[in-house]
This record gives sequence, C-alpha cells and structure tokens, in this order.
Amino acid sequence: MAHNTLMLIAQLSGLRINVLANRLGCDTELARTAHDTLAAKLATMIDAQRKILAAEQARVAARGTEDEQDAFFDMHHYQTAWYETWLVEPVALLDNYLVDDLSSEYFDFRTGEWHHRDGEVPIAVPVPTEKLCGLAPIIAEVEDITGARFSIQNVYYSEAEAEAAWWQNTGQDPETFFARMDTGCD
Repeated sequence: MAHNTLMLIAQLSGLRINVLANRLGCDTELARTAHDTLAAKLATMIDAQRKILAAEQARVAARGTEDEQDAFFDMHHYQTAWYETWLVEPVALLDNYLVDDLSSEYFDFRTGEWHHRDGEVPIAVPVPTEKLCGLAPIIAEVEDITGARFSIQNVYYSEAEAEAAWWQNTGQDPETFFARMDTGCD
C-alpha cells in the first residue's frame, strides 16, 4: 500500500506543477481562479497522502508491539478522511452550493445562511471547457488517477443573477436584442 501512496504523491505533485505552469497562459480571471483553486486542492491532497504514508510507515514500525493497534487506527483515520474529503462528493473549483432536498432549503455560501428553496434556485451553470485555458485535460487526469470528481460551475442564487450572467456571456445587450426582434431583423 505504501508504494501506491508514494506513487500517488509523485503523480499529484507532477500534476500540480502542470497546473501552475498552465496557469501562466491563462487570459481570464475565471481560468486563473480555477487554476489557483485546483493547485491548492492538489497541495491539500498531497498533504493528505503524506499523512497516510507516514501512518502506514508507523504501522509497519509498530508491528508486534503494543502500539500496533493505535497505529492501525491512525492509518484508518487518515484513509477515511481521504475518502470522505475527496471521494464522496464532487469538489468545487469555482462556486459551491448545497441543496437540502428534504427540507427544501439551500445554503448560500456568500452569506453563510440557509434559505427556503423556491423553484430551481440556486442555478448551477457549468463553465465551458474552452474558458478554462487547457485545465480540463489536467482535471480529467487527476480524476482518473485519484477517483475524485471536480465541478467547475458558476452558481447563481436568483434567476435575475443567472439572466444577467447569460447576457454578459453572450456579449449582447438585451435592449438592442429585443429591439431587433421587434423590427423583424435577425
């Protein structure tokens, strides 16, 4: 197991270097933010794997002693923490959101408050891969190696925010667009 952990540390370190190098070619703040967040997440993943590796080594050193059971529980703790942190839910690289379908509420991470959920709010819009400046293949490789899943979404907490973002992303002015539609021009 230690060999696989050590290999994973090396792979994650290499991927983190790729992310940091790829960031230099980013032309938008959105792409730079996604790169920075992934680099930070990879550093955290590396740290978690180093803790697992140290716990595995401590367990091997404790074989046949009275500390063996404690070493096993320490190793199990770090492995469980890895699983719960990285493998249960997708890891958000941009905006995160939390919806409780049972109580029909959502958590607004900007304000830190729970709100009653009316309709489809919050609205999560995936960021197109072409806006990530080459980050998508690196994310796919990280997901393939680790089993973790990542989400890159913009989250809007009202329909008005989502509509305003849509108009901004299309580069059109709604007044001009609808004036054109009224005159019959396309």
